[in-house]
Amino acid sequence: MHESPLVMAVIDGLRDRIRRGDLPVGRGLPGERDLAKTFHVSRVIVRSAIRKLEAEGLLLCKPNCRPIVRNPGIRTANETAEAGALRRAEGHGDIAIWLWPNAGDYCASSILKGIQSADLPRDIRLVVANVPSGRDWEGCLEAEERYLLELAEDPHAIGTILWYLGTERNRHALEKVRAAGIPMVFVDRLPPKGFEADFVGSDNEAAARQSVKHLADLGHRRIALITNNDAVSSVLAREAGYRRALNDARIPFDPELVFQDMVDEPEGVEAALDELLSLPEPPTAIVGINDHVALQVHAALQSRGISVPGDISLLGFDGLLRWVPGGGFLTTCCQSFERIGQLATELLCERSKASFGGTFRHVLLDAPLMIAGSTAEPRSISVLVDTP
Repeated sequence: MHESPLVMAVIDGLRDRIRRGDLPVGRGLPGERDLAKTFHVSRVIVRSAIRKLEAEGLLLCKPNCRPIVRNPGIRTANETAEAGALRRAEGHGDIAIWLWPNAGDYCASSILKGIQSADLPRDIRLVVANVPSGRDWEGCLEAEERYLLELAEDPHAIGTILWYLGTERNRHALEKVRAAGIPMVFVDRLPPKGFEADFVGSDNEAAARQSVKHLADLGHRRIALITNNDAVSSVLAREAGYRRALNDARIPFDPELVFQDMVDEPEGVEAALDELLSLPEPPTAIVGINDHVALQVHAALQSRGISVPGDISLLGFDGLLRWVPGGGFLTTCCQSFERIGQLATELLCERSKASFGGTFRHVLLDAPLMIAGSTAEPRSISVLVDTP
C-alpha cells in the first residue's frame, strides 16, 4: 500500500540525516517521543517510518532497544530475510523474474504475459531480467549465477519466478536465495535434484508420448528424434515420452534414430539430417525436441527437395505457430505458456503468505497435440538419398 505523506516526510527526513552523518552509523536513533516532536507527527507515524527504513537496511531494530543506524551496504542473511518478510507482510516489494532466453522470445513473453495477468497487489513491482545477448552457454550460466547471488542480497525482493538454466552448476546460488528467505517458483524446468521448490510447467513426457503415438498410428515405424545435450527436465521428459510411445506401439528402440548432438545453428540441422538420411533404413518421420528445431529441419528438408509430409512427416513441440492464420503447418504440442506464468505467480503469492510452510507443489499442464499439415502416412524415401 502507499504510505501517507506524513510517513514519507519522516522517512525522507531521517534518511537525509543518516546520509549527512547527523545520525552516525552504529548509534541509536532518538526516542520516538523526540522524533515525534521533531517532525510534528504522532508516534504511530514515527513507528511506520522506522519499519520502512529497517526494510531499506538503514536501521537495525531489535526488541526493547532503540533502532540502530547501520550501513545499508552490509546485510546479514538473516537481516535480508527479515526485510523481505516485512515487505511480504505489508504487501509490497519486488517479484524478480528470470526468463530464458529473453523477454522478446515467444515462449518467455507469453509466460511474462501470464505473470502480468495475475491478480497482484498494486504495490507489487515486477522486475524482469534475462541473459545479456551475445553470450555463449557458459556465459549464460555465469550471468544466471550472478543474478541469483545479487537477488539473495536484495532487500526489496519478496519472491522470484525462475526459468532456471544452471542445473547443479548454480545450485549454490539457489541455496543463497533460499537462505535469504526469498520464495521461489520454477517454470518450464525443474530445479536441481533434491532442491525442493514449487514448480509449474507442462507434462512434457505425456505430451511427447501422445505426439509419437500419433505418428505410430499413421503407420510410421522409423521415427527419428533430433534433440540436444541439454540435461534439463523438459528435454529428458520429452525423450522419455518418445521411448514410451515406441514401446507402446511395439516399435524397437533404435539408438541410430536419436541425434543428440544438435546445436542451435543451421549446420547442426544439416549434420543431423546427413546422419539420419544416410542410414540403411532412413526415418519416415522426424520429431524435433522443440518447434525451433523442427522448423529448422523443415527448411533443411525443403532445401534438399524433400517434401513434408509427402516424403517425411515432421513433429515439433511448443506451439509457436498457433497464432499464424490457419494455425500454421506444423503438427506440434501446444504449451500453455500464459497459464504457466499465471499459476506460477499465484503459487508464489500463496507461498509468501504461508511463510514458507506447507508442501512444495508441482503443477503440470497438458500440452495437447495440434495436428496440422506436417504429418501423414509414410512412404519410402530411399530414392531421396543422393548416391555417389
